[in-house]
Amino acid sequence: MDEVRATSAWVASRSSHVTVDSSGIEKVVSKIESIPKVEWDFEGIHYFDNGPLTVQYLFVLDALNFCFWPG
Repeated sequence: MDEVRATSAWVASRSSHVTVDSSGIEKVVSKIESIPKVEWDFEGIHYFDNGPLTVQYLFVLDALNFCFWPG
């Protein structure tokens, strides 16, 4: 989680059109009682190893999805 915080802080410190509302984040976090485990029904179509490679796969999939949108 520290890497996520560090990289998010880097982006936030350099962005001019986006701000992070810390109090809003705290409100949301206080309402979360537990994080449910999501069962992903991949049906043999998508890569799934129940680990970090699955996350990398999803990032690549999203990047491919959005790279065809006109800018």
